[in-house]
Amino acid sequence: MMASGMAGLASLLAVACIYWSWRQRRQAVIAIVGWLLALASAVLWSRVFGPEFGVMYATITFVCLTWLAVLFGTLSASSGAAATEPRNGESRVALRPYQALARPKAADIVKHGGLFLMSVPATGLLSLMLSVALVLYLPWTLLNKIAVAIFLWPVLWGALSAWIAAQDKLARPLTVVAALFVLGGLALFI
Repeated sequence: MMASGMAGLASLLAVACIYWSWRQRRQAVIAIVGWLLALASAVLWSRVFGPEFGVMYATITFVCLTWLAVLFGTLSASSGAAATEPRNGESRVALRPYQALARPKAADIVKHGGLFLMSVPATGLLSLMLSVALVLYLPWTLLNKIAVAIFLWPVLWGALSAWIAAQDKLARPLTVVAALFVLGGLALFI
């Protein structure tokens, strides 16, 4: 009971340090202390509940506390507590007034529809192909190859999807996805 309380306190202090350094800007030492406390909390959680559940509890606690910190910061800013003058050359962005929703243009529908199709189903299939193709030639047992492919698949999917969604134009991601499909197909079927 005492150790889990210490782990929870370490998580709370980690989030407080990281959030405070983010809000104050240029407080790298406090941010490093916060990340070290986050790692220490993962070790403490692991000592209490074992490595599998400890890492899970550390991650979930850290994320939930971070959400609460951001929510608290947002609520205090919206209530006027943080409505002070900008600091040290910072500029405030004026909020846009409420605007009625407008029907998107056909070009926007095509662009965002294409980004969606490339970043979700196409990239899911591509990452599945690449994860299997990457482990195919490793000198491991079949069980280890399958395990690595299973863990690699969502990582590749997320990374490729995020990269595609960050692009302004469809040409570059389309070219890269097509080239990776060809390379993955060649590695799998030749």
